[in-house]
Amino acid sequence: MAARFNEAERSAVRAHLDDILGSEPFLKSGRRQRFLEYIVTETLEGRGGALKGYSVAVDVFDRPATFDPALDPIVRVEAGRLREKLRDYYASAGRPNDVRIELPKGRYAPRIEIGTGPSALARRGREPDAARPTLAVLPFVNLSGDRSNDYLGDGLADELVTDLGRISGLRVVSRHSSFLCRNPDLPLANIADALKARFIIEGSVQVERAQVRVSANVLDPASGGSLWSARFKGDRRELFSMQDQISRGVASALSVKLTPRESELVGRRGTESTRAHDALLKGLSLFCGYSETTCAEAQDHFREATRLDPAYAAPHTWLARSYVLQHCMNWRTDVQSPLEPAVAHAQTAVALDGDAPLAHAVHGWTLLFLRDGEAALAAARRACAIDPCSPDGRMFQALIEASTGRTAEADLSIEAAMALQPLPSSFCFYALGMCRFAAADYDGAREALLRSTEVNPAFLPAHYALAITYGVCGRDAEAVATAAIVRLKAPFIAKTFFLAPGPAKAYLAGRRAGGLG
Repeated sequence: MAARFNEAERSAVRAHLDDILGSEPFLKSGRRQRFLEYIVTETLEGRGGALKGYSVAVDVFDRPATFDPALDPIVRVEAGRLREKLRDYYASAGRPNDVRIELPKGRYAPRIEIGTGPSALARRGREPDAARPTLAVLPFVNLSGDRSNDYLGDGLADELVTDLGRISGLRVVSRHSSFLCRNPDLPLANIADALKARFIIEGSVQVERAQVRVSANVLDPASGGSLWSARFKGDRRELFSMQDQISRGVASALSVKLTPRESELVGRRGTESTRAHDALLKGLSLFCGYSETTCAEAQDHFREATRLDPAYAAPHTWLARSYVLQHCMNWRTDVQSPLEPAVAHAQTAVALDGDAPLAHAVHGWTLLFLRDGEAALAAARRACAIDPCSPDGRMFQALIEASTGRTAEADLSIEAAMALQPLPSSFCFYALGMCRFAAADYDGAREALLRSTEVNPAFLPAHYALAITYGVCGRDAEAVATAAIVRLKAPFIAKTFFLAPGPAKAYLAGRRAGGLG
C-alpha cells in the first residue's frame, strides 16, 4: 500500500525537497532536479506505486510514446546518478534531517522517511490524503466606472494567487495563465478547461471615494454552483484584511487546513503600508504596457512605494526589472547606463527579502546584462530553489541558461515553466523562442516568438527578437517589416543578452538583416 502523508508531512517533505534542489550536488543539473522533483511529487500525491521507467522517460525525459526501456537505458542511468547524488547530499549536509529521501535500487518510487526528532513527532498523524484541488483566480472586475481603478482588480487577484499558492493543500494556476482569461462572455466551463482548474475564483472591486467594496466567489464550473462567496466594505486601508479573509475563506470552503507556517505566510505583504502597496500595484499595471512612456511612469510609482516604505522589497525588484527593460530598448539616453540603478535596486530587494523568488530571479537578470553569466545563473537557481514552482524563476533561469550556452538545461527549465502555465504567457513564449534561438532551432524560435506577439502585441522584446530571427532565416522582407514595428517605439538599437559566442554572432547577423544595426 502506498504511504499516505498528512498535510504537515507533505509540507515538510516539500520544504526538504527545496533544500535538496538548491544544494551543490543538484544545482548544476536541471535534469536531475526535474527527475527528483517528479518522483517525490508523484509519491506525495499517492501515485508512487505507479512510477515505472516508461512514465519517467515520457514525463521527465521527453521520450516519445514509442519509448522502449530495453533499447534506451536513460532512466536506469539517470536513476543511478540520482541515487549517488542523494547520498552525496546527506553525507555533506552537516546536520540531521527530520526528512530523508532515498531511491532504492530497482525502483523509481522514492522512500520518504520522516524521523523521530521533535519537529518530526509534531507532524505525526497519518491523515488520509486527498488530491489537492486546482483553482484559478481570474482578474477581479472593476465596477467603479473609472478605468483608472482597473489596476486594483488585477492587484487583488494577484495577491490571492500569491496567498493561496502558499497553501500546500491547494494547486493554484499561475497568474500568467489565469490573467489571459479576461473575456466575460467566455463560459466558465471553457475557462476551467483551458486552465485545467477544478474551481474558479472570480470577484469584483468598486471604489467610492475612500471606501472600497470587494466581492469574491468560489465557483464550481462542473455544477455551475457557488461553493463560497463573501462581500466586504471598508476603508482602503482595510484591503489587506479583506484579502486575508478571502484567502482563508477559500481554503475553508475547500476543506483545506493551513499548517502553522502557512497560517503565518498567508496575508504576508512585505509592507504594512497600504499606500505603498497601492503605489506598487499602479506601477505593475503600467509596466505591462511595455512602452517607453508606461515604463517611466511605472518607475515613478515604484519609487513612491519605496519612499512610503523604504523596507518594502517588491518595488525595488520591479525598479530593477524596469531599468533592465530601459537598457535593452535604449529608452534612457539621458544616463550612461540604467544597469547601475538596476543592480542597486536588485541587490536591495534581495537584502530586504531573501525569501522572495522574484527578487533573486531579477537580480540574476540584471547580472546577465553586466555579462556575469555565472553569478546570474546562481541567482536564478536560488530563485528556483526557494520556489521550484515559480514560473518567473523558471523563465528567467531558462533565459540565463540559453544566454550562457547551456541549451540542454535551458530546454528543461523552459519546459518546466510552460508546465506551470496551462496558457503560456507572452513572456513565456518569448523565453521559449530565445531558448530555441540559442540552440540554432530558428524555425522553432520563430514559431514561439510569433505566439508571444499574438498573446501580447505590446510586448516589444518579442517583436524585436522575431525580426532578428526572420533575418537569420533569410526572410529579409519579414525581418524589415517586423523591425518597423519595433522602430515605432524604440528607434535605437536594442541590446543582445546572449553571452555564448554562437548565438551572439547569429543574433548580430539577424539584426543587420532586419536593418536594426
